Amino acid sequence: MERVAVVGVEVGVDEAILKGVELLGGLGLAGGEHVVIKPNVCNAKNPYGMVITDFRLIEAVVDLVKEKAGRVTVVESDNVSDTAENRVVKSGLMARLEDWGVEFFNLSKDEHEVHEVAGRKLRLPKTVLNAEYFVNLPKIKTEGHVAVTLSIKNLFGIPQRARKNKLHSRLGEILPYLAKVVRNDLIVVDGIVAMEGNGPIIGTPRELGVIVAGVNPLAVDAVCTRMMGIDPWGVGYLVRAHEMGLGELDQDAIEVVGDDWRSFACEFERPYSLRATLRSLRSIRKVYLGD
Repeated sequence: MERVAVVGVEVGVDEAILKGVELLGGLGLAGGEHVVIKPNVCNAKNPYGMVITDFRLIEAVVDLVKEKAGRVTVVESDNVSDTAENRVVKSGLMARLEDWGVEFFNLSKDEHEVHEVAGRKLRLPKTVLNAEYFVNLPKIKTEGHVAVTLSIKNLFGIPQRARKNKLHSRLGEILPYLAKVVRNDLIVVDGIVAMEGNGPIIGTPRELGVIVAGVNPLAVDAVCTRMMGIDPWGVGYLVRAHEMGLGELDQDAIEVVGDDWRSFACEFERPYSLRATLRSLRSIRKVYLGD
């Protein structure tokens, strides 16, 4: 059974992540590896702390892996909103990385392999494909095209394509493929302040106060999806990933350790409902109009 750790952050973000990793059996770092960390920095704006991965979580993971890693690199790629560098700088993360002594690398500038998936050619960066140790730091959010964005959807920020929206019609096949070819050595999901409604950018905040950790992205996403009040068997790309043999979706087939995930569960507002759209107006002003 795949193991997934659920830990409330009332003990502190650092302590929650440390406990989560211990419940998984440790990092599994031998020492001296190049650790590649992929947070969710899909936009420079982060109203209510709900859009991008919480900096406290990133810092805690960086501190944890630096104890054994030979080198740590945080990565993102260009997207339709801006270059990866501009998003990281404008969000304030770049200054933090410099303080932590961690480098940033734009995956869009990396050497790549071309993979054909669902009739589309994906340029996948070798820094991720060949990573000695890869850490996935997604955020719990609803998403208009595929219902939820968690650890598997966070991998969509890896391909070298700024206009990734051109691939949205093929996400049901592309996302499981990325979960297959990108090895996750550690996943820590930010559920401190999640997003519901019209995600992944202009939804509304939902405070959960939890982190979810694991290694298998499908098992992690199944637990998070249930925590959001959504049946993972109703999320197409998760079902496809299961059919490809990438992991389990049934609750009884996943060993959940730590805190009871049900204590954090609630019904998330679905994308594009009338209520979600009305509630998103405030976020639109903050993200696009600078209010």
